[in-house]
Amino acid sequence: MTYTMTVTTPLGLAAAEARVRETLQAEGFGILSEIDVRAKLDEKLGEDVGGYKILGACNPPLARQAIAADDDIGALLPCNVLLRATDDGGTAIVAADPEAMLAVSDADLTDLACDAKERIQRALDAVDEEGN
Repeated sequence: MTYTMTVTTPLGLAAAEARVRETLQAEGFGILSEIDVRAKLDEKLGEDVGGYKILGACNPPLARQAIAADDDIGALLPCNVLLRATDDGGTAIVAADPEAMLAVSDADLTDLACDAKERIQRALDAVDEEGN
């Protein structure tokens, strides 16, 4: 089982990020956090890893259902979406697969994970369609 869902787009990092935010919002997700890994590694290590940003996406109704089923599920939330610059100037958009992430829980979160995965996949597909 793979643990990610990936699309690539010819859009540059900034344009891809704007589009990802838009398509995730259309699927009921908001962005709770963002980590500019490139800036942090440059600051702390003086190394440039290229464009590399992590967005922490959350769909509140789905998160609430997961928390109700498993109090400790927050250790696996929010859903991370990575935006990584590619060598050709485009962007790889890599999302954690909710089915893989939530499979570690003892609670039966199969339906919820499937719903979250479908929503994220639609958002990724919408970015890909826009960029190609």
